[in-house]
Parts: sequence; C-alpha cells; structure tokens
Amino acid sequence: MSSRQALNRYPIIPAVRREEDLDAALGSPAGALFLLSASLLTLPRVVERCRAAGKAVFVHYDLVEGLAGDRSGVEFLARYARPDGLITTRSSVARYSLEAGLETILRIFALDGAAVATAVQVIRRTEPGAVEVLPASLPAWVFAEIRAVHRGPLVAGGLVRTRPDVQRVLAAGATAVSTSNRALWQPL
Repeated sequence: MSSRQALNRYPIIPAVRREEDLDAALGSPAGALFLLSASLLTLPRVVERCRAAGKAVFVHYDLVEGLAGDRSGVEFLARYARPDGLITTRSSVARYSLEAGLETILRIFALDGAAVATAVQVIRRTEPGAVEVLPASLPAWVFAEIRAVHRGPLVAGGLVRTRPDVQRVLAAGATAVSTSNRALWQPL
C-alpha cells in the first residue's frame, strides 16, 4: 500500500505528540500516523516501529528538533530517518520534500477567507500529495475551495474532541481527520 493509500485507509489518523502515545497509535486501525514532535536522535527508531506495525509514517518537519527549513535538512531527514512523508506549513520545505521523493502533506491554517485564498494559491504552486487543513471545524465551502485545486487526500485536524465532530468533518468534505485525542483512535 502506498503512503497516499494509507491516508485513505481509515478516516481517523493518530497525531502523536508524545512517544508514550505511540503504542496506542500503532494499535489503531489507521493506515498512517502523524508524528507531531520528534528528535533526530530517536526518529529513525520510531519510524521503524511504525513500519513494523504496517503504518505509513508522516513526520511534521517543522517540529523536528535540530533541523533547518532548507533543502539539506529535508534531504538529511529523508536519508537518515526515511519517513514515508513530511508534513509542513512551509511551501519551500514542501518543494524540497517532493524533490527528495517523499509524500508531502502541506498543512494550512484556514483562519479567514484571505487565508483560504492564499492556501489555494500555495497548493496550486507546490502541488502536494495531500493537504491538511486546520482547524477541522470549518464550513463545507472551505473544503470545496481546496478540492477545486487538489484531488489528493484532504485531512482536517485540530479542535476534534468527539465522534460527532469526526462525522461532521467527514461530511463537510474531508478524507480523514487527524487527532491527538487517543479516545478517537479506536474503531468507529
């Protein structure tokens, strides 16, 4: 299964902030995990644990301790830790990630109409494999605007606390929901 297919396998993607939450995430039915904090010292071991559990692993590049947002940093991470993909808010890191052969998730913040318009332009310019939009509790028109320029997985994250929240986000047009709420990682 490709990393892009892994994003589509199950509608809830564990967003792991602490290593002590990794076992719960690995036991979930999700095909992919988002690592939202990482250390260069432990990242290769964590990525291998995810792979051994059959999970695609996406590392939030902007939150890795010790890396700069440049081409060398992306290439180092791609060679050293070998994640399936990177998550980033920076268009330059997204471009470098694509050039390094990694699946790329562009994370955008839809704070208002102007932010959505800017995000649409960045999506067009970078052509990421997937988009993660925050917060998840957005009107359906935001998802429609993104879908007009992006056909890949559309993940929504942030401010998701309950199963009804998940259902609303999926009904609004998201492919999946990323959440650090462990209670939501188990089967629907």
